[in-house]
Amino acid sequence: MAMTKRPKRQYSSEIVNLEEMVPQDHFLRVIEKYFDWNFVYEEVEKLYSKVGRKSIDPVVLVKIHILKFLFNEDSLRRTYENLKYNTLYRWFIGYNLNEKVPDHSTYSQNYKRKFCKLEKDLLQTVFDKVIELLIDWNCLDMTAVYIDSTHTKAYANKKKNHKEIVKIEAKKYQKELDLEIALKGLKDEELTDNEYLEEVQKIVNCNEEVDTKEVIGEKEIIVSDVDKDAGMLYKSDKEKMFGYNTSVICDNHNYILTVDTNGSNVHDSVSFYQSFDNLSRHFDLLEIDYFVGDAAYLTSHICKTIIDLEMIPAFPYTRKGYRKGYFKKYEFVYDEYNDIYICPNGKDLIPTGKISKEGYLSYKANSKDCKNCPFKEKCTKGKNKQVLRHVWEEYKEMANEYRHHLDVKEIYKQRPQHIERVFADGKMKYGLRKTYFRTKERVHRELTLLYACMNLKKFAFHH
Repeated sequence: MAMTKRPKRQYSSEIVNLEEMVPQDHFLRVIEKYFDWNFVYEEVEKLYSKVGRKSIDPVVLVKIHILKFLFNEDSLRRTYENLKYNTLYRWFIGYNLNEKVPDHSTYSQNYKRKFCKLEKDLLQTVFDKVIELLIDWNCLDMTAVYIDSTHTKAYANKKKNHKEIVKIEAKKYQKELDLEIALKGLKDEELTDNEYLEEVQKIVNCNEEVDTKEVIGEKEIIVSDVDKDAGMLYKSDKEKMFGYNTSVICDNHNYILTVDTNGSNVHDSVSFYQSFDNLSRHFDLLEIDYFVGDAAYLTSHICKTIIDLEMIPAFPYTRKGYRKGYFKKYEFVYDEYNDIYICPNGKDLIPTGKISKEGYLSYKANSKDCKNCPFKEKCTKGKNKQVLRHVWEEYKEMANEYRHHLDVKEIYKQRPQHIERVFADGKMKYGLRKTYFRTKERVHRELTLLYACMNLKKFAFHH
């Protein structure tokens, strides 16, 4: 084969059709075909005057922001720079080759002066419209939904921090828990059926009238000097960073259904309620058969919430709280009829009758039985063994029982292919690892658009 040597570059005029330069099978063409952008005009119309100098098309501004995530650009400024010579980008926003593209500051200034005044955030609206598109084309499979969270590194130096005393908020279900504790205590009293019903009605009415305390205490936390909303994340004893925790629920086709953002110091069992409320507001929970999560969501009230709505929880077994070499709680058999626990030595643990504010009832063994027990070294270091049982413990036991069902086992095995795959794609292809924005509001806004772009691109490839 002979070597080819190209001649020196010669400049000449050519007639170029931008439409022909974009491949017919490119995913951006699918997005343009199926996704209607007119909702942007409807949302921002009241922010613009009917007279005066012509503004830049708001749809163009939104499309440029979407290009940032679709092609994993480092920043919005870099995306605007690439618009100058990237023909694919120009085709997507509807600009000709010789047309001057907007400056990178245009979008940020429009958001500060106009878009932030909208009743609903514009980028959240984009996410909702993408969900509507998926519903219209029957893309969602809600047979099983998967919940988990991942951390995004905050734009904050971990060395620049200080300690603050913050208030501890009461649990979202505290009022429901107080009612359950009151009703449990009522069962111990000797009352006729009519008297019992009257007392129950009094407790329910009182519970509705009394406001639960929103603040129950104080604690000390580490706060960033530059981003107070970011939470300190301890990845190990030596490694730590400020970050945000994004809680996500996805379906069987890996489409993201809900996105909620908190600081990294918020536990998954706390952020669950925000995500679940979001899911219940926008989707029909009757379509969901299985609710899948990791061990962080295995709490009594979360299990109750899911089971009461006739969904099957698919949660793993956890050894959290068990000391090595000691009996596990499940080795103490609970006798529901007599309301006692039976220890491995066959002795009874009797309820004390007092329920703590957290909803735990204590069951204690006789100190004489424990003194002569051959298993005492594997049971307790105290005089007698004590087992705690939550007022909603039966729901947790039901979740653990479901774990052994074959269908639940198969569903839980698919968890890494769904929710873990979503996070892997987000970090490798969409820039989920870190953010260049500060404050919870701005970070949530960006991450919401990121997941909207993931849904949109997946839809495009499927079509």
